[in-house]
Amino acid sequence: MTDTTTTTTTSTPLLEQVRLGEYVSVLTNPEGPAKKLIEGYVTSLYCYSDSPQQHQQQNVETEDQEDKDNVAVALAAFNAFLQINVTGPVPDGLAQIEGEFADAVSSKTTKESKKPLQQARKLVFKTLDVDGVSLGLGQGLGLEGEPLQWLKLRVDVWHYKLITQPSLGPGSIFNKSLQWCEVPSLQAQIERGLKVVEAEVLGEKKDNKEMEVKWLVEKANVHIMLGQDAKAKEAIQKAAEVNKFQYMLSGALGKRTKFQEKATSQLVVLAKSAEEKDGEEEADAKPKALELNDDTLLEDLQFTKGELGKHGETDDKTGLPAALKDLEPDAQPQLSPLDQIILLTEATLKDAFSPNDTLTAEEILPFAVRVISDKSTNWQIYTQALLVRSRIEMHRSRTMERGVLQMQAVVDQVIFDTTASASPSETNPEEEKKSDVPAIKISAEGELIEDKAAANKPTSFFPAAKPEDSAPAHVRLQYIHALSSPPRWHLESELAYSWAGVGSLVSAVEIFKRLRLWAEVALCLAANARHDDEDGRGAGGEEKGKAIVRWRLFHRTGVTTAEEEDAEADDEVENETLDISNFKESDFLGPERVPPPPNAPRLFCILGEMEDKPEHYERAWEISGHRYARAQKSLGEYWLSKQEIFKARDAYRKAVVVNRMSSELWNRLGDISLRLGDFAEAAESFSRGIAAADPIAGGEDARTWSNLGSALYSLYVERVKELKAEREAAAAAAKEVEEADTEPLAVKPFSKVEVLDDEDESCIANPSQSTTDPSKRSPATLLQQSLAAYKRGASIANDNWRIWDNVITLASRVRPPAVSEILLALNHIIKIRGSEDALDIDVLRLLVNEAVLKKVAEGEGVYEPGRGTQERAVCELLERQVAPLITKRGDFWELLVRVREWRRDYGGAIDAAERAWRAALGGAAAGGGGLAASAATGDGAEKSWLEDEEAWETVVKSTAQLVTLLKDYGQGVQEIGARWKGKARLAIRSVRGKAKEPWEGSEGWNTLVDLLREVEEA
Repeated sequence: MTDTTTTTTTSTPLLEQVRLGEYVSVLTNPEGPAKKLIEGYVTSLYCYSDSPQQHQQQNVETEDQEDKDNVAVALAAFNAFLQINVTGPVPDGLAQIEGEFADAVSSKTTKESKKPLQQARKLVFKTLDVDGVSLGLGQGLGLEGEPLQWLKLRVDVWHYKLITQPSLGPGSIFNKSLQWCEVPSLQAQIERGLKVVEAEVLGEKKDNKEMEVKWLVEKANVHIMLGQDAKAKEAIQKAAEVNKFQYMLSGALGKRTKFQEKATSQLVVLAKSAEEKDGEEEADAKPKALELNDDTLLEDLQFTKGELGKHGETDDKTGLPAALKDLEPDAQPQLSPLDQIILLTEATLKDAFSPNDTLTAEEILPFAVRVISDKSTNWQIYTQALLVRSRIEMHRSRTMERGVLQMQAVVDQVIFDTTASASPSETNPEEEKKSDVPAIKISAEGELIEDKAAANKPTSFFPAAKPEDSAPAHVRLQYIHALSSPPRWHLESELAYSWAGVGSLVSAVEIFKRLRLWAEVALCLAANARHDDEDGRGAGGEEKGKAIVRWRLFHRTGVTTAEEEDAEADDEVENETLDISNFKESDFLGPERVPPPPNAPRLFCILGEMEDKPEHYERAWEISGHRYARAQKSLGEYWLSKQEIFKARDAYRKAVVVNRMSSELWNRLGDISLRLGDFAEAAESFSRGIAAADPIAGGEDARTWSNLGSALYSLYVERVKELKAEREAAAAAAKEVEEADTEPLAVKPFSKVEVLDDEDESCIANPSQSTTDPSKRSPATLLQQSLAAYKRGASIANDNWRIWDNVITLASRVRPPAVSEILLALNHIIKIRGSEDALDIDVLRLLVNEAVLKKVAEGEGVYEPGRGTQERAVCELLERQVAPLITKRGDFWELLVRVREWRRDYGGAIDAAERAWRAALGGAAAGGGGLAASAATGDGAEKSWLEDEEAWETVVKSTAQLVTLLKDYGQGVQEIGARWKGKARLAIRSVRGKAKEPWEGSEGWNTLVDLLREVEEA
């Protein structure tokens, strides 16, 4: 027996009740400490309400037995919260617990309160505002030996889930809710808790494998929630390793459709637990899995055995672990509950951090299918598997219907199980007796008769689940933290977004109304209005959206008694009698509500976007206590739309101060600073954005790296100018001293820096400069860092030739030039563009001069550079990539002439010279810069050499080059031999024959005459 087991066996009766799921009994036990703790908690709520900044929880010295009882009450309250809001079913006896809270609130008020519970809820919501407060727990162990710090971490995680709003997006909305963190301090608190708990769980050798696996899976889900996929992957892999669980996404031949004759490769997850579970009976209670009922797709994949596939392929099991090679895809062994959770977490991880495409869906779906096709071991695990499958199937047209309906079915059961019936104190026994008797009610004109009993009764899209299909609370809560199941409001929100995704905005609006997510209601109405307005049938949805937001933020127009209106509005919302369909924007132009609603900053930002008024963003910033980064982000975007760039920069500076973990905010600040020419701040912002981003996604993209390179290069140019100015000032001062015949001034550090010409300014370096402040780094360091940034950006977006072109520009500025980087970039540009326009003669000439012509071609005959050398790489680039692309540019052929002549490939050099000569005769093409021996003018236009003097000089030069090569090497070329004179004469005479009338007597004409005479005399 381990220490953990010993701890759990000495638990108190209250802890035993918690283990059995009797949470209400623990909270209502008259001999337990629950009543005292409730009174103390209500007292702390009022203290926080009076002075939230000075409020601190007090730790009271208690005996060990009392500590255990207090922990039991805390666990019972926490589990009851999860049972009511996540898993269900709602426990009986909640009215008694609410009565304890009502009595405690009444004892703290000086006047009699008509609604003490409502007052208590408002105080609780106030403590959870934005970053919230944490629970003060001491040292000890939980039910299964978990450290209390682990329980505290779970409370913080659920606190985070309570605050985080679901975000509209593809895939799992619950797991993609963190577009950018709005509660950074709470996230930091959770990350600190992860380190503390991991040290306690994994630090000591407790020989409790199940607890260790639970912790690792739970840790992975927390990292998924925080948007940290790399850490989540690491935790999942370690959990599988500790539990000796082997699984792999593989392929097998099978049929997907009813009319498929030949099997094709299908993705399947092969998985096997360390311990066989074949004899374990299936759990009786599990949610209903809907059938597909498609006229084309099969209900399940049909895997074939011993048959060839459509293209002759066979089932190849090479590469699989030894334990998985003998598994059949449709007859796999039973998995343990923790292993099923590992598969579901792997699927959730892929869904949350992968692109929304067909390939991703095909990779994720087999993980959920493997769990669903297994025997159900736990009600909540099976429910989570159905949710994962629904999220994937909603992206495919043939499975979209089942995906939405399956999620609807799961939500129906969760809502039905988590909806409490009316408490006995709120009902009249006489009315309950009469409710079963049909009654006739007569209404006056315009009077609406409502059935209150029907209004309070939960309804479902599908028939209600039978009692035998529902599991008890302690079974549902057994793996609730390892699964990271969403609360009911998140689940309903995800369903609402799913309905919106298939075009049913009306259904989405109804769900958001039931959840009282008025911001989402307003956004749906506005989106529906924009959709209708495309056909000219706008129904004023955007105006209704504005009215709803203003209703939550402002009093009615002309109101005088705000308290009475607030009480009336609260009653309407509580009793679900509020009709928002008749709201108008003009009805809510009164004063602002005091105090504002809990999500007032977000509502003000939404109102600012709808009305395009910056004062709403500023008000959101003030209400949040200068802690809501989105307010400044929206304000910055507003000023950018108005071309107020300096104000936009100030707004984003405030936003990054509040939320330093948002790569989006840092990148946007860098964009603005780059636009304003503040390159030091831009470089710092982009660097921080990259540091805050996830290694795979987020802010670390090609655009960010490219912008960082641009900022660093601009700083490099500025530093070069500064150092040159300092050098010139020092030289001027020294000259004045020399002219005055006085003692020379002391040499300053910068005067020792050797400044070269403009072409060599990249060599300027000052090692004494700071490496932390970008504006104080040496030019050489800045240039190297800029090149590294561009290379990183190009490696991410390797199909963007413009970034590769920037790599070439910077690599050519380095001294000596970075030949390997230039070659890499040129290869990518040629591969991407694949045309002569992708070639730059200046860059190619730089490569030839630096990497080829400076070397000596050793030996005799045609020289082949050694493998791995730069000269060989340049020669292969020219011969294999550049030469096939040349169509009309003679200067490229001239470059090849030089390289082939260097290699002593004289036949190839003569061939290249002839091609250059023919390109010149066909129309001397401009372009390529002024450094080459060509007639380029730089405007890209073709000019006739019979009319343009520059083009005529190009033809003369190409002819002279060809004749010279024929005279020097033609005799030794086997294909030419003695015919070299005839080829040379033919080339000269063909040019002279056409150029006699326009160019006879010119300098070029005389050059041709001299060449012909030399050929005849040779």
